Amino acid sequence: MEEKKVSIQKSIIWNSAGSMVYLITQWLISVLVVRLSGVETAGILTLAMSVNNVFYSIAMQGIRNYQVSDMKEKYTSGIYVSSRLIICILSFLVCVGYALIAGYSYGSSLCIVAYCLFKMAEAFYDVYAGICQKKWRMDWIGKSWMVKGILSFVGFVAVLAVTQSLLAAILAMALVSWLVIFLYDIPRAKKLDTIKIHLKEKKNITLMAECFPLLCYQTMSSVIPTIPRLVMEKLLGGVALGIYGSVAAPTMIVQMGASYVFNPFITLFAEQYSSGNIRDFWKTFRKCMAAIVLISVVALGGGKILGHWGLELLYGDEVAAHEDLLLPLIGCTILTAIVWFLCALLTVVREIKGLVICNVIILPVSYFGAYLLIQQYGMQGGSISLAVSYLIEIGALWFWLLRKVKQREKQHMEQ
Repeated sequence: MEEKKVSIQKSIIWNSAGSMVYLITQWLISVLVVRLSGVETAGILTLAMSVNNVFYSIAMQGIRNYQVSDMKEKYTSGIYVSSRLIICILSFLVCVGYALIAGYSYGSSLCIVAYCLFKMAEAFYDVYAGICQKKWRMDWIGKSWMVKGILSFVGFVAVLAVTQSLLAAILAMALVSWLVIFLYDIPRAKKLDTIKIHLKEKKNITLMAECFPLLCYQTMSSVIPTIPRLVMEKLLGGVALGIYGSVAAPTMIVQMGASYVFNPFITLFAEQYSSGNIRDFWKTFRKCMAAIVLISVVALGGGKILGHWGLELLYGDEVAAHEDLLLPLIGCTILTAIVWFLCALLTVVREIKGLVICNVIILPVSYFGAYLLIQQYGMQGGSISLAVSYLIEIGALWFWLLRKVKQREKQHMEQ
């Protein structure tokens, strides 16, 4: 049953490579849909993506870091899979209901539901990725993301080019993702652990109830960076938001790249914290922060040197004229990566209360800060308000993390 573990270095390389391939192919889909089928089709795809961000967050439950740091095996892998299956089904049904009553066109509603099928595949796979991560087989995770990325990209582009049907293209992407899960991911995970699905098991409800605060945190975490954009659209209009969003799109690679570096260490953090090995816990922390700093330096340097050229190549002169937005946005993505890292660690040390409090505090800061700063500084104010919000949140998260780890260190010394 137990497969050989691979080194942390190999885990990071495979996980980062596979995740980056997936990220790039998904981004390319959003770019190529304009060339293949026009702006109107791209708008429908953007709508489907935006709507399903909410249902995807609900389906994910914020459980992944909780799962991979469950060193005492409070819940079996079967329970994690069962609860995820239940919440994915519920999220899909709610999405269907929303699409029926939201007033969208028939075609748009079908695309929203189809895209939800695709996102539910991502969410359902995540629990199997958690099983692999906990057993230090993140090379399998990376390979899975790589295969899904390439096949879903080819499937989407080929079907759209041939049929000019966005619905058919999305369904092709969803079909490919589910096939990879059943033909590759599930068989691999079963080599690592016994996975028995029990949909009527009471522990499913217990796990979902216990992780409800994590769901609240994840929802708030996705709302915080969205607030400045909503305020910007209201104050400055859709054109300004379109320019801001276009400049921001490439910067997502920075924060995702940073997360691919520290995510493989979450299980190691959990092992060190559980055993009371706080010295190694902080040593691992410093390594992760050093990697984030290195990525940040490279990103800022690259943005400074290649920013105008890259924006002009991707979008043309109209967007490239706003290259002054790029470096502040890169700074925001760096701060986002640090926030994600600290939030993951608070989940590891089970400081869920502090995690929720920090995000609750930042919501009004983000909202009122966005109104004040966007009125004062225009599009640049969106980045400033987000940066201020995240700097405050980083300080608060650090306080709760330091407090909890010191308590664990004291507890371990008294044993």
